Amino acid sequence: MKLRAQQLAGAFLALLTRTEQAIAVAALFVTAAALLADIFAREVLFSSLFGSLRVAVYGMAFAALFGFCVCVAANAHIRVTIFDGITPAAWRPLVCRFADLLSFAICAAFGWFAAHYVWQTYMVAETDVALGIVVWPFQLALVWAFISGGLRYGLFFVFPALRPQEQEIVQ
Repeated sequence: MKLRAQQLAGAFLALLTRTEQAIAVAALFVTAAALLADIFAREVLFSSLFGSLRVAVYGMAFAALFGFCVCVAANAHIRVTIFDGITPAAWRPLVCRFADLLSFAICAAFGWFAAHYVWQTYMVAETDVALGIVVWPFQLALVWAFISGGLRYGLFFVFPALRPQEQEIVQ
């Protein structure tokens, strides 16, 4: 039963990762397209393209937030390694599981605070000054990033075999 649950969780995480990778790439494409369009407008048409820089900022924010999800999925994020030598090597799996549980708790807390922040933005109908659009739908990416990261860490804690191997740092 637990093996089947682990397989389902692994399949879900693989689909989630592919989706978030696609969103991150699309966000980078939107950022680059907006910047190139603005450069073209300035250099060829001698006029700025209204809103293009703001679109590029939103695109980059999306790329960064979904990039966080992709980094967690690949276990390729930056982590503190100074304490690695304190515990015996035999304890490493237990330490990693504890780290996953702690990371889950941190992401869950930040996800809750992010959701509260977005809710406040929604309630006051805050808008982007340059574009005149409400910003809360864009801010949902912040909530998504923390919930997605927390979900991954939670599943890594429950099913340690799903945790990807740590990336080697080349110096």
